[in-house]
Amino acid sequence: MGLAAAAAFAGASVQSATGFGFALVSSPALFAALEPVEAVSALLVLGLALNLLVLLDTHGGAGGGRVRWDALGPLLGFALPGLGLGVALLALLPKATLQVVVGCGVIGAAALVWREPQPAGPPRMPAACAAGLASGALTTSVSLSGPPLVLWLRARGLKPAELRASLAAAFLVLNLAGCALLLGAEGPSGAVEPAVLVPLLGLVVVGHLAGARLFRRLDPERFSTLVLALVVAAGVASIAAGLAAG
Repeated sequence: MGLAAAAAFAGASVQSATGFGFALVSSPALFAALEPVEAVSALLVLGLALNLLVLLDTHGGAGGGRVRWDALGPLLGFALPGLGLGVALLALLPKATLQVVVGCGVIGAAALVWREPQPAGPPRMPAACAAGLASGALTTSVSLSGPPLVLWLRARGLKPAELRASLAAAFLVLNLAGCALLLGAEGPSGAVEPAVLVPLLGLVVVGHLAGARLFRRLDPERFSTLVLALVVAAGVASIAAGLAAG
C-alpha cells in the first residue's frame, strides 16, 4: 500500500494545482494494490473528497475563481447519459482498443487546442454533446474523463481559477453519479475497508494543501502549458496501457 499512499498524495497535489490529474496519477497504484471494484470505489470516494476541498478553497478566497455553469452546464447535461454509454462500450469493445483510440483522440484534440489558443466563443450544442458524451463514457469505461472536460473549458476561454473551480464541480457531479452506479451494480461488497480508505483520505487532504499552494504561485501562461501537458500525458498513458494490455 506504500505506492498507493504516495500516488494518492501526488495525485491530489497535481489535481489541486491544475484542476485534474488525480485519477491519472493514482489509478495505476490503486488497481495494483486493490481489487478492481475496490480500486474504482476508492478513486470515486477520494475524488469526491478532493473536489469538495478544491471547491471550498475557491470560495475561501485564496483559490479565487467561480464555477462557470454557463460553460459547464451544457456539457454535464450530455455527460450523465454518457456514463451509461461507457458501460455499453466496455461490454462491446475490448478495453485495450478503447484505451488506444481514446489516447490518440486526446492527443489530437490537445494539439488542435495548442495551435488555436483563442477562445472558441459561446458554447455550441453539437460540440457540447460530443465533449459531454465523451467525458461521461470515459468515466465508466477507461477512467479518463478529464481531458474532454479540460479541452472544452479551456476552449471557452476560462481563466485558470475558473477552470480549476469548474473542473472540480464537474468531477464532483460525475463522481456522485459514478458512486450511485457502482453501488447499484455491486452493492456494499464493492466498498473499500475503512482501514485502507481513511489513511488515503488523510494523504489527499495533505496533497490538496500542497497543490493549492503551488496553484497560487503559477502564472496563467505556465498554468495553461502545464494543463495541456497533462492532457497529452493522459493520452500517452492511455495508449501505453492499451498496447500493454492488447
